[in-house]
Amino acid sequence: MPRPRPLVAALAVSLALTSACGAGADDTASSTTLRIALSAESGALDPHAFTGNFLLLDALYEPLVTYGRDGTLEPGLAQSWTVAEDGRQVTFDLRDGVRFTDGTPVDAAAVKWNFDRWVGNERFSFFRASRVITTVEAPDPDTVRLTLAEPYEPLLQELSIVRPVRLLSPASVAADGTFGQPVGTGAWKLDSTSATGAVLTRNDDYWGSRPELERLEFRVIPDSQARADALTNGEIDLIGGAYLAPITPIEARALGERDDVTLLTGAPDVSIMLGFNPDGPAGDRAVREAVSRAVDTTSLARTLLLDYAEPARRVFPPDVPDSGTDLPIGFDQAAANRVLDAAGYARDGDTRAKNGTPLALRLLVPATPAEGQLDPRTMASAIAAALTEVGITVEIAPVDAATYYDERAEGRYDLTFFETLGAPYDPSSSIVSLFTSGARAPLWVTPQTEDLVDKALYARDPASRAAAHQNLYDAVAADVGFVPLAYRPRLWAVRDRVRGFAVPPSDVDLELTGVSLG
Repeated sequence: MPRPRPLVAALAVSLALTSACGAGADDTASSTTLRIALSAESGALDPHAFTGNFLLLDALYEPLVTYGRDGTLEPGLAQSWTVAEDGRQVTFDLRDGVRFTDGTPVDAAAVKWNFDRWVGNERFSFFRASRVITTVEAPDPDTVRLTLAEPYEPLLQELSIVRPVRLLSPASVAADGTFGQPVGTGAWKLDSTSATGAVLTRNDDYWGSRPELERLEFRVIPDSQARADALTNGEIDLIGGAYLAPITPIEARALGERDDVTLLTGAPDVSIMLGFNPDGPAGDRAVREAVSRAVDTTSLARTLLLDYAEPARRVFPPDVPDSGTDLPIGFDQAAANRVLDAAGYARDGDTRAKNGTPLALRLLVPATPAEGQLDPRTMASAIAAALTEVGITVEIAPVDAATYYDERAEGRYDLTFFETLGAPYDPSSSIVSLFTSGARAPLWVTPQTEDLVDKALYARDPASRAAAHQNLYDAVAADVGFVPLAYRPRLWAVRDRVRGFAVPPSDVDLELTGVSLG
C-alpha cells in the first residue's frame, strides 16, 4: 500500500463549524445600518500613521487617484492629471467644490500640506514615491504639481494607497501638527470609536455618489470562529477581507453551504512565501533547494487551504501587473534527497548531518496571525513534517508579535513566512520591501536584486518594465531565494439581507456605495 504523503497527513483538519441559529437577530436589525465585524480595534485613524484599520481609513479619507477594478487607475480628488513628456513632472487638476467634513476646502494648499507630511520622510521609504518626489507646488488653488528626481512610472498607483497618501483636513490637527480628529472627504464620517467597535455615519454632503446606507456599525470580535457564528446568528451582516474580519478556509466551506449566507471569493492578490536567512544553514544553496523541493504546495493548498487558494509558482499571483511567468520550481522529494546527499549531508535515520553538525532549521512564526495574514502555525507544522521526510530537523518557534518582528529584522531565524503586500501596493512596493536592503526585513537581497529592482521601478515603457521584473524574479529563483507556497484566498461573506455587495478591488477597500439591506 502506498505511503500517504506526509504533508497531507500533517494537514488533516476538522471541517466542523458551529451553525447555531440566531434568535431572530435579523428581524430587529435596522434597514439602513450595516453591521460589520472587526478582528481588532480600529486604532488611531490617522492616515499619515501606521495604526488605523485600512478599511475604516478608506471609508473616511480619499486620495487624488483611486485604484479601480482590474487595477485601473481612476480619478479621485483629482479629476485629471498630466504627465510631462520627460516623466519628471505630474500636474493634477483638483475637483471643484469638494470640502472636508469640517468644511475646509480641498484646494491645492490643503493637498500640499498633506504631501509635505510624508514626502521625504524615512518612515515611508517602503514606497519609492516618498523618495522620488522632490517638490510639491500649488501654483493656483485648483492645481498641484509634483516634480520628480527621475521618471517613475509606479507613482500614480502608489498615490492610490491608503497610508500615508489619503488627505486629512489641515484644520483638524493641533497647532504643532499633531493628529487630532479623523476628518476626511469620504462618503462616511466617524461618529464614535472605542475598544469594542466604531460607528460611521453617512456624509450627506459627499461630492460623489451617496451611499444608500446611513450608518455602519463595526463590532470588534477577535476570534475568527466567533465572527462566523455572529454572522450565522444574524448578529453581523458582513465579515471577510484580510484586514477587516478574516475568514478561514474551514469557515468558508461551512458558510458556503448555508442558505442564509452568501460567500464571495475574489481573485488572489497576495502570495505566501517561505523565506531563508542566508547567514545560517540556509546560506547553503543545497539546503534551500532541498527545502523548495520537499514542500508539496499542491497538497498544501488542497488540504490546508481547502482549494480556496492556489499553489504559488511566482512571486506575485498572475493577475498582479508584471507578475511574469511561472518559475521552474516544484515538489520532488527524491530530488530533495539527492541534492542533500550530493552536498554531503549524510542521513542517519530521520536526521542529517555534515561534518558532525546536524542539519536543523529554526522556523520562526508569530504565535497569533499578524494583521492581514493567515494563521501560520498549521502551515508551519505541515512544512516541518515535509522537511522531516528528507532528514531536515525543524524547530517551530512561535513568539509574540513584537518579538516576531524584532527577531525577523535581526535575522534570528533560518526559515520564516513572508507575504506580498497586495493591491494596490504591488508590484512596486513589494519588490522594494522584499528585495532591497533598505527594508526592515527583506526576503532575499543581493547586489543583483538591488540593481534589478531599480531597473524594474524606473523602466519607461511596458515592454522594458515587464522584462525587468522577469529578470528580477529569475535572479531570485536562480538563487532559490524563496519558496512560493500559495496565493492567498480573498474571502467575504454577507447575510442574505445584504444586497449589492461585491468583492472590492482590494482588501484595503470598503466599497459600499451600491449596498442596501432587504
